[in-house]
Amino acid sequence: MQVLTSNHLLVADPDPAHRAKISGFLNQDGHRVTEASDGPQALNLLNKHIFQLVITDLELPGVEGLDVIGRIQDNSPTTPVIVTSQAGSVDLAVEAMRRGAFDYQEKPVNLEHMRLTVGRALEKASLHHAFQYLRHEQPYLYNLESITAQSPAMVRVLQQVARLAPTTTTVLLTGETGTGKSLLAGAIHANSSRRNATLVTVNCASLSETLLESELFGHEKGAFTGAHKTRDGRVQQAHGGTLFLDEVGEMSAGLQSKLLRAIENQVIYRLGGSREIHVDVRILAATNRDLESAVEEGRFRKDLYYRLNVAPLHIPSLRERVEDILPLADRFLAQICGELGRPPIQLSPEARQALANYPWPGNIRELKNVIERAALFLEGWIVRPGDLGLPADDEDVDQINAAQEGQPEVCLVSRTLNLFSLERQAVEAALRRSNWVQKDAARLLGLSERQMTYRLNKLGVIHPNFRTKSRRN
Repeated sequence: MQVLTSNHLLVADPDPAHRAKISGFLNQDGHRVTEASDGPQALNLLNKHIFQLVITDLELPGVEGLDVIGRIQDNSPTTPVIVTSQAGSVDLAVEAMRRGAFDYQEKPVNLEHMRLTVGRALEKASLHHAFQYLRHEQPYLYNLESITAQSPAMVRVLQQVARLAPTTTTVLLTGETGTGKSLLAGAIHANSSRRNATLVTVNCASLSETLLESELFGHEKGAFTGAHKTRDGRVQQAHGGTLFLDEVGEMSAGLQSKLLRAIENQVIYRLGGSREIHVDVRILAATNRDLESAVEEGRFRKDLYYRLNVAPLHIPSLRERVEDILPLADRFLAQICGELGRPPIQLSPEARQALANYPWPGNIRELKNVIERAALFLEGWIVRPGDLGLPADDEDVDQINAAQEGQPEVCLVSRTLNLFSLERQAVEAALRRSNWVQKDAARLLGLSERQMTYRLNKLGVIHPNFRTKSRRN
């Protein structure tokens, strides 16, 4: 097994042969291993280096292995420690585990067992570091003051978020794909009384009905083919916290009924099970569909719609908040330059004008992609209009606007051959020919339904009736 990243490991053992056997085996897996033959040497190395994992014998000369564990717990409590000892040292092993050791193995160790234990320990440490990072970054990421909003429309949205966040009210976020609904759902959770609990997100458009039911409510062992063990669902994982149902308008009628019952009774049942599981979750939902029309057409349950639409929150498109385009572009440019480790880049006045004039059918997601692409391929330090890959003149912009308004098919050739615009026009043309039946449009384009859903989300394509209604609001 070759690891993808090199981890620095410490192996402390008084037996040279045993120490060399473990070190050589772990070296073959791509780890960088440092050896220590006694306690003082191990402590000295721990003072000089940061190790991702430590393997130590419990009977080191000079300093006991338990003291090594104590030093690690004091200086680097997230570093996992695997302890080894001769058979018969049960009491010592129990004490080592009590003090925080990850695992105990008797000598001579089984190398394959050691390999698996090292892998599990490093994975757990990595997950812990990621969790701690998110825990400390979340207050900044979802701080309402840090969200770019200079336009009156977006300022009003953030004022609504500030009022809704401290409550337990169910919120329905609507708006085109790429407008930032997930970000605002995170902000609502992070500024609520449930902020210390979990925010669990479920994308209702990405899974089949059976898999989505299992994802939401969990399943019992043997509930379906491949269900080899019992699994908790996302609703149960969100107990005490917040459940964010993204693209809730894509949920099947059968699942809508089960979700409604779960919300009303605060009780769920695992797939294939009959035991009640009581849950306490706050529901946030998002959709880029017109749920009112879906209710009228019988595609979405009226009672579930009323349950979700307690506090509606509409997120304006980027076209409706033009004052935010350039501040967002500057922010993305600084962020991407920092991530790439390159000197700061500036937008030329002409590039800024091009960004301000573009209709942004993909909203903020498209803007970020455009800025990232420009920063990646720019050789100098000034971004000019040609570096953005946007339509160069009004004729090309009119083609995009015509596609947005559902007018007849436009010519799929523009002077700039902008790939994003061409792909969007092709997708919308197929949808119009198919009377906006997604699976039929997918067949015309030679795509699977899942691939079609991915492209609709990426390109920000929604039914023109909903888009027109959104602009009026």
